[in-house]
Amino acid sequence: MDEEGQRIEGGTKNQYSRREIELTPAMFEALKAQKAIHHTLGCEYLFCTPNGCPVHLSNLRRKVWIPTLKEAGLIVRALKQTRHTFATLALGCGEDPNWIASVMGHCDTQMIFKHYTRYVKGATGVSNGTSVNAVFQETKVESGNGG
Repeated sequence: MDEEGQRIEGGTKNQYSRREIELTPAMFEALKAQKAIHHTLGCEYLFCTPNGCPVHLSNLRRKVWIPTLKEAGLIVRALKQTRHTFATLALGCGEDPNWIASVMGHCDTQMIFKHYTRYVKGATGVSNGTSVNAVFQETKVESGNGG
């Protein structure tokens, strides 16, 4: 929306926002389900209201997002927090930070490491050398020599 509250449609935020994303099977299934809804409603937009109209963020926030969070007993947070949740969960699952950055539209991993790794234990690796030690131990056992 612009300063007057008018909808803006057009280019992306920056060159990294326009991208191709390799979807996971769960992502693909969610989009297929949304496409079926879109087709049934005959909407112009992929994500639309039950009437087939464009989603207005303020209505979504007021009528769906906030009531859902309250009903679940959760703290009300901004919708954009879902991006942060995705990044944190992906790191916690061991996803490659380069892939996470790509999906999120970042030009590199700097934002991922700066903002999300502090929430995930071990996201930046262990700090006592056990990971590299394990690699050397495996190499030692596989090669059969002492060092």
